[in-house]
Amino acid sequence: MSVSPRLLVSDIDGTLVDDRLVLDPDDIAAVARARAAGTLVGLATGRMYRSAVPFAQRLGVDLPLICYQGAVVRALPGPDAPRSPHSGQPMGRLWREQGLEASLALRVLSLAQARGWSCTAYQGDDLLVAHEDASVAYYNRIARVPVTVVPDLRDRLQAGTTKLVVVEPDSAQFPAVMAAVRALVGADGEVTQSYPGFCEVTAAGVTKGEALRWLCQRLGIALRDVVAVGDAPNDLSLLAAAGTAVAVRTAVPEVRARADWVAPAPGEGGIAAVVEHFGLDRASAA
Repeated sequence: MSVSPRLLVSDIDGTLVDDRLVLDPDDIAAVARARAAGTLVGLATGRMYRSAVPFAQRLGVDLPLICYQGAVVRALPGPDAPRSPHSGQPMGRLWREQGLEASLALRVLSLAQARGWSCTAYQGDDLLVAHEDASVAYYNRIARVPVTVVPDLRDRLQAGTTKLVVVEPDSAQFPAVMAAVRALVGADGEVTQSYPGFCEVTAAGVTKGEALRWLCQRLGIALRDVVAVGDAPNDLSLLAAAGTAVAVRTAVPEVRARADWVAPAPGEGGIAAVVEHFGLDRASAA
């Protein structure tokens, strides 16, 4: 009897890396051992595609990247990959994209502008803002992607956006941002937190977990054979979809409560511990 493929899928920020944004060499080595044993490895992140690619390439993942909270599934760029007409960055094959419709994006933008909150929007893997301020600088300390300031963000959003992020670095104010955006969006979209101060809005039904289900169905991988690792509220759907849910030690309480096992924090060999604990570096038996 053949054994189904095994898949390890991980979040990036707060799971693979901490605020230093440096991959642990032990994790890189463990992923290499897992891949050599036949385990597939993927990433599911809220990051933009071009912001996630360097981590994926350094880690050595096999699968298309789940980006933008699941709004985009795109393969890693090969040596002859075409370049984006917007950013000039190499782009792998697009498997799927489900962006946020203009009407909802504009409603959220109007709320943010009325409250004085910063918004980031995304088109063609470009990061768009109405102006640069302290909140945008806070966001880009993590994203590390060039910012495009557009004279009229409302006009640009007539074409929609891959997702929308309302940024509020003040931890005391952020819960009010989340509550207000959730009340406005309701059932028309998904609202989640990916990182302290990042309120993320995607189209209805667009989550990391839904993207994982979609990808596994096309790859012929049973969800019961997936081990997923995360730390933040936006990872809850990912952990719920996977057969085995893992939280890192520094995960928020609701993620730890959902986990089947708790791994060390980023920088402490967390992914290496997952690989060892679940035997992902031992070849599957037939």
